[in-house]
Amino acid sequence: MNPTNMTWQYGQVRSNALNVRREPSRKARRWNNVWPMNRLVLVKPCTVDGWYETLYRGELAYVMSDFIKLLNEPVPENIVERMMFMVLPENSRSKSIYFNGYGGKWCHRFVDWLAMNAGMTPELLPNTSNCGKGIVWFATNNSSGGFSFKSSECKARMIRSYPALDILPCELTAEESAYVPQSGDYVYFRWKNAAKAVNVSHVGIVASIDKATVFTWEGNAGGKVAQRSYPLDSREIVGYGRPVYDTPSEQLSHFGTLAHCYI
Repeated sequence: MNPTNMTWQYGQVRSNALNVRREPSRKARRWNNVWPMNRLVLVKPCTVDGWYETLYRGELAYVMSDFIKLLNEPVPENIVERMMFMVLPENSRSKSIYFNGYGGKWCHRFVDWLAMNAGMTPELLPNTSNCGKGIVWFATNNSSGGFSFKSSECKARMIRSYPALDILPCELTAEESAYVPQSGDYVYFRWKNAAKAVNVSHVGIVASIDKATVFTWEGNAGGKVAQRSYPLDSREIVGYGRPVYDTPSEQLSHFGTLAHCYI
């Protein structure tokens, strides 16, 4: 890449465990050392030869350019389009630590990771490992695009369990009943065999829909990243949370000069 070209590009990881540094130096503290082979990330040249700027957990980070293959695929301004492209090599990954270094339950960590990997800032996401707290964040936080429950039973259950949701009407609103999910929505589930104490079982990200089906990407689905599909009227769907993708974050203004660097 021409060092005067400050445009962000897609980079593909060419190492089994790429060190991600806090500064462009081998001696700098690592963010993490488990970016896996073929991961797609956003990169651009920095002022130190042999290094690229990149993003890690919504923060600036640095990787050695020797371990990144630049792609010719143009980077769109739309975050959701970036997410749907960057998720492809993650299919079937089975180690939770690959997704920003977190362990434990990781379905929610996966969808948050996917959005941040494509350029969203942490403040515009639930950024949690708890699906119930994720729903509360969407339903109550001014930084979110809101939450649309699709089951009145699940809505009432959530309101009973989370005092912060007392501001909501117990029944579905007309807007909730009419809501049509979009690519990039967080979709929350409560499985039909869930224990009584379980309010919400799982979360994925909406990839697309057709007249009768919602197609998803999910982490920790059978222990791995997987593509799945469900009837739009499935009673296991609790509802949909919408991050505010169409903000200055879409141009990555959080990262200063990044706001002017897209193709």
